[in-house]
Order: sequence, then structure tokens, then C-alpha cells
Amino acid sequence: MKRIQQLTFLQTFGYLALALGVVIEIYAALSNPGTRLSGDEMFGGAVVLTLAVAFIHSRRLPTNLVLIGLSTLGFAYFTFIRTHAWLWTILLAIAVAAFLIYFFGLRGEVRRNQSEWFHF
Repeated sequence: MKRIQQLTFLQTFGYLALALGVVIEIYAALSNPGTRLSGDEMFGGAVVLTLAVAFIHSRRLPTNLVLIGLSTLGFAYFTFIRTHAWLWTILLAIAVAAFLIYFFGLRGEVRRNQSEWFHF
């Protein structure tokens, strides 16, 4: 029987931030798509999702990458709504994703866990 891992306070806060961030981003995408208000709401959701990445800090790489991807999409949407320029949107999305990956130490986790990937 698998042992159930208890969540710490910070992880619980991270999962609550994840739920709130996803709700905010879905609401922003559906309420007034293409408006500045929608872009501002999407920015708020992206910031909350970034907090979720920081507090959850899952040991599974795909989970971290999905969370970073959702946050990056929120920042990219905000940039596109504000500038209407694809070049700046793509550049900012790459910069935000690289910053989040580096800042949250995913590079070190990949190297540390690389030897365990082929051993199930």
C-alpha cells in the first residue's frame, strides 16, 4: 500500500495558488477576450501561477514544466494584448520561461534526477 504524503503548509498554499491562478486565467480568457482588461487579469493569473510554482516545487519535472508553461502563456498573452507585436510576445515568453526555469532550479533537478529516469 502506498504511503500518503502529507502536504506542508507551503505546499498547501502552492496548490491553492495553483487553483486560484488557473481560475483567474480561465476567467480572463473567457470574460473579455482581446481587451486590455483581459490582459491585465491574465497578468495577475500568471503572477499567482508563478507563486504556485515557487511553493509547490514538485519533484516531477513535467509538473514543473506545465506550471511554468501556464505562467509563461499568461505573461505572453499580457504582452500581446499590450503591444500587438508577435516578436515582443515571443521574446518575452522565452525570457520569462528561461528565467523561471533557472530561478526555480529545474536545471539542477534535471541533472540530479537524470540517473533515475531510466530506472522505474
